[in-house]
Amino acid sequence: MKTPIRSLALALLVAAPCSAASTDSDFALSLGSVGEAILGRARALKQAPGYRMATEESGPNDPILLAQKPLLDMIKKVEPSVVFLVMSVPNEDNSKKPGGGICTGFFTDAMKELGRPSIITTNAHCVEKMAIGAELQVGLYTGNDNRPKMVKGKILAYGSSDAAKDIAFVELLDPTLNRRPLPLWSKLDRGEQVIAIGNPLGMTFSVSRGIISALERDRLSSTFVLEMNQSDVAVNPGNSGGPLFNMWGSVIGINTMIATQSGGFEGISMSVPSSYITLAMKQYKRTGNLKSGAMQVEVSPSTETLKLTVRKVVPGGPAEAAKMQADDQLISVDGVNLASLEPEAAMKAFLTHVKYRSPGEVIAVTVRRAGREVVLPVTLGEAKPPEPPRPDWAPIPPKQDKSGPTSFSI
Repeated sequence: MKTPIRSLALALLVAAPCSAASTDSDFALSLGSVGEAILGRARALKQAPGYRMATEESGPNDPILLAQKPLLDMIKKVEPSVVFLVMSVPNEDNSKKPGGGICTGFFTDAMKELGRPSIITTNAHCVEKMAIGAELQVGLYTGNDNRPKMVKGKILAYGSSDAAKDIAFVELLDPTLNRRPLPLWSKLDRGEQVIAIGNPLGMTFSVSRGIISALERDRLSSTFVLEMNQSDVAVNPGNSGGPLFNMWGSVIGINTMIATQSGGFEGISMSVPSSYITLAMKQYKRTGNLKSGAMQVEVSPSTETLKLTVRKVVPGGPAEAAKMQADDQLISVDGVNLASLEPEAAMKAFLTHVKYRSPGEVIAVTVRRAGREVVLPVTLGEAKPPEPPRPDWAPIPPKQDKSGPTSFSI
């Protein structure tokens, strides 16, 4: 469905003067001796070497342009590493409909985690309707914002389209076409300026600017939210999967969702922090997929101890098979000390550790039961898909109780 674009003509109305306009000299002289002094100073400045009017364009050495140069140089440096993704989504009759989905991606530095120069990162919700290994069209930047070079790529892996793990990896069929990989950066402050580059509404390689509004949002619309950073950078359908940059040109997140009541951008955009891209790379290296593991338990902080406690164990699930019981207190998972953390930090650490493990992987969970610590090896199962399913373009969290969820099923 095409989105209508409205063009608005703006007219600047200027009132014509009733009499001949006065000059700066006339105005200065009307001030008497003070005006004469100002006029004399102005004439002296005009005769000074290198003088130019403040409003005069002076080419590459113009102070206004020089002030913007670091930003302009950064955009020129990173833009070739951003890609335009076009997916063919199967119809109900199993035929392919070219251009069924439009998103953004970017070449990511993967040498440390995967031992390869780069990999294309995007959102899972961009590609999850396609099979692993399916081909898609990748548009490479050519220097012309309107004319990407379309080449073939394929889907390597994707997580789930909930906010906890909305990450996917893609590669080009011809690796010689790979672009410079972008570095990841995870340190952020509120108020820090950021840049988004993407393909909103199919308008390729669009640049927008904003600031970080809030960090580590963990309650949006579902219990699957681990951590999202909020900014006011303008993003729209088509920006999904694209990079959010700091002013040094490092990727600090993946533009993923917007909070809106109208369906369009309203000043609140959310991004998956870059640290989760690193976790996803590590999982992909271990298992070759980005599926989310699950223990099938319900966990919440105890009202007495404020420590994470198992509330319910699903019959027949991985936790029950590992002999986990209700009222077990979670002490650690694979050596990560949960008992020393505040309840919300402990919950995030636990959820992150489990969700960034694949079904079939074994984790060691230490619990306190009747005053004794017991180590339980849990073979993770497969997580259920999020309910309700997310929209085609991007997850959009509805209004909800600000208090957020108090217990989590995983």
